[in-house]
Amino acid sequence: MGLIQINGNTFDPSTARASVRTQSAGAAENENASKSKYILVQSNGPLKKAEKQALADAKVAIKEYVSENTYLCRYEPEDIAPVRALDFVQYAADYSTDFVVNPSLRVHTVGPPGHISSRTHTVDVVFHKDCQLSGCKKELCEAAHLDPEDIDLDGSKGKIRLTVQEQFLDALAALDDVATIQEVKPNRLFNNVARGILKVENVDVNGTTLDGSGQIVAVGDTGVDSSHPAFAGANRIKKLIALGRVTGSGKTNDPDGHGTHVCGSVLGSGTLSNGEPIQGSAPAATLVMQSLLDSRGGLGGIPDDLDDLFGPAYKEGARVHNNSWGSSQPGLAYDQSCQEIDDFVVRNPEMVIVFAAGNDGVDNDSNGSIDLRQIGSQAAAKNCITIGASENDRPDLTVAYGVSGSGRRDPRYAVEPIYGDQYADDPNGMAAFSSRGPTREKRFKPDVVAPGTCILSARSSLVADSGFYGQSPDPKYMYESGTSMASPLASGCCALLRQFLVANPPEQTQNAPPSGGSQQPIAAPSSYSPTAALVKALLINGAVELPGQYTPSEAGTSPNPNSGWGRISVADSVGATEGTKIGYGEHPGVDEDDVVEIPVTIDAAGTGTQTLKVTLVWTDPAGAMLQNDLDLTVTAGGSEKHGNVSSGSAFDRVNNVEQVKWEGVPAGEAKIRVSVQRLTSDKQAFAWAWKVY
Repeated sequence: MGLIQINGNTFDPSTARASVRTQSAGAAENENASKSKYILVQSNGPLKKAEKQALADAKVAIKEYVSENTYLCRYEPEDIAPVRALDFVQYAADYSTDFVVNPSLRVHTVGPPGHISSRTHTVDVVFHKDCQLSGCKKELCEAAHLDPEDIDLDGSKGKIRLTVQEQFLDALAALDDVATIQEVKPNRLFNNVARGILKVENVDVNGTTLDGSGQIVAVGDTGVDSSHPAFAGANRIKKLIALGRVTGSGKTNDPDGHGTHVCGSVLGSGTLSNGEPIQGSAPAATLVMQSLLDSRGGLGGIPDDLDDLFGPAYKEGARVHNNSWGSSQPGLAYDQSCQEIDDFVVRNPEMVIVFAAGNDGVDNDSNGSIDLRQIGSQAAAKNCITIGASENDRPDLTVAYGVSGSGRRDPRYAVEPIYGDQYADDPNGMAAFSSRGPTREKRFKPDVVAPGTCILSARSSLVADSGFYGQSPDPKYMYESGTSMASPLASGCCALLRQFLVANPPEQTQNAPPSGGSQQPIAAPSSYSPTAALVKALLINGAVELPGQYTPSEAGTSPNPNSGWGRISVADSVGATEGTKIGYGEHPGVDEDDVVEIPVTIDAAGTGTQTLKVTLVWTDPAGAMLQNDLDLTVTAGGSEKHGNVSSGSAFDRVNNVEQVKWEGVPAGEAKIRVSVQRLTSDKQAFAWAWKVY
């Protein structure tokens, strides 16, 4: 039996066959399941259709894949013996309270005998997915020792945020409808040359100049100086929404300056005082600003449920949403905010959600290399695009990592080669501050990187320019650094790819017929709107591997936990670079036994010198584990390669992005093959992109 890991808690099922809700996960065997209507079922392998049907016949309803070969299920009968009797079931028991409370909330509960902690925590109480919240209020109030007036379940979407004393956590966890209790951490901001690095200058494909025309990008940030010349002109700002300063008509101006700078990087279009144009990556796109700044200068406008952030922007027509903020604590596990992000994209598959990776890159052990495992919380969501920061190309700006804002030696970067490295002297290098992966769930993050050091963009008229990163050539603009600056540049690139895809719709592909062979293409509908999965696939497939600037490289062979799948290159994504041939598409959904094959012709000219790169992306249902696991295989010349696996016969079981990069691919017909390893839920749609260069 494999270990069961849920909500940061680990249990070995081999130590006991059963437990009851009021006892620990390792309690003695008990055949009665009357204490809970939720159980865990661990199978001896991925469940197939017949096994799922056998569970359904036993009145087991699968809700989520929660750990290796382990499923959280709803089960109404009291007798669990019929489930245990199934030949493919290794372990079946009620869902123990041991899994409910995240370990971060247990740190302070240890004390002397009789110790009762009145310390309070703000927590998200997350309910099981089929729970009817209307019937939970009385029990919730009693368990948390709160007045009914303090709890509002109206409009709650599967969770409620409470401030509760530690001593009442176990009582909350004992409520059968409660799935997890997670600590809420405060959020914080992740603080013209870059356009050339990203290859967005003068990209024209089939008569379409990529500038973001027709695309609406939402930005959730501190606000925007809407009077700034970077946003002048008709249809530049569609909607200003106040979420943090809501008194009266609400305020969306920007006394912080962060949001204005971010918006300028997405879609600003202006001219410096010396006559030089200065533009974001999508200068013709339209803005929806959601101001998150509260009256105390924090991010109190971020809704408790992120559906209430993305939903209004989606209704305004935004299909790209930039978020240059995240948890104040690095390296957190997949949590409820990740669930909300992933679920929103599942329900709204056209919405591209972009998050900054964070600025927690540090060299704590002073070995000259940035530490790993800082990316977490929102940026760890499977279905968002997580953006790290590479360096810009402004060698004239001499600020270095080893010198803090006060001019003192920065202990985070105390040794070479990081200490003396300038922020923006090598576009092939990583920014030292950029948070590294992998996530707690061992997924590759960031997905890609974009320039994030010494980025020149719009300055709000309500803030002064510190000049720390360099003297701006125009007082209306200023330099800033952070993954906050990389993320909006990437969001603008996503808008360009959406514009490209609308003008050049893909062909969908049917499943391979039983006898194998090629598929019949299905034309995309006339009113085509690309999925987030396809935008992500195209973005990642065009990314160029970051060589790094140190020896050994601080980036590494892609994919890696530093730069992900590489640095964004829009021209490479859309096939606008010389000698590049591309293909891309979407599939509406594969079932358990389906196989999809896409042929790619490798020209004989230049045999042995060409590279085939293929990227597979699917929007996975919410959950810390992969709910639906697809496999990417590429065959050519009698050999085959697997997604994210450098060699051998293994497959990736963690990521919902898989890539094969085949250097020296043999001439002739190569085949991209997508198959199913495991489906927890319904058929799984996916997108792919390939290029030969």
